[in-house]
Amino acid sequence: MKYLLNRTIIAASILFVSSFFSYVNAWTDDIESLKDVITTCKFEPETQCTSAVRIGEDLAGVDMSGSSMTTMRLDDANLQRANLSHSILHMSNFKGANMMLINLEGAHMHAVNLQNANLMLANMQKVNLLDADLRGANLRGANLQGAILIQAKFGNAIWTDGRVCAEASVGKCL
Repeated sequence: MKYLLNRTIIAASILFVSSFFSYVNAWTDDIESLKDVITTCKFEPETQCTSAVRIGEDLAGVDMSGSSMTTMRLDDANLQRANLSHSILHMSNFKGANMMLINLEGAHMHAVNLQNANLMLANMQKVNLLDADLRGANLRGANLQGAILIQAKFGNAIWTDGRVCAEASVGKCL
């Protein structure tokens, strides 16, 4: 019994450490050190791309609906007109990405980095943006109907109606 308990504790510790490093990779600004980290990923519906790094990738118009892409790096990627509806994108990084006209309807985007992303005219209906960072993002014309915005940071973001959100905007545009 003690042997089984020890093995369970060790396995849980390894899982915790590996998920911690995935989280760190998702948010670090040191993208040079990530060049060789999981670069394979099929760009198709219902794909599994957890922890993949595809910085600056041109994915305009791609259909990856229903995909799992937690802790994925898509900084500066071109995702214009892409379909990521109903995808799981927790803790992923889209910093500076072009997401104009993207379909994110029903996507789970808890703790996602969308700093300075272009989300102009994006379909973000029923998207979960709990604790997401949208500081400096362009949301002009985006559809946020039914979106969960709890603790989402909107400082200096361009809101759906074109006004610039106050630096202290959290959960809503002030």
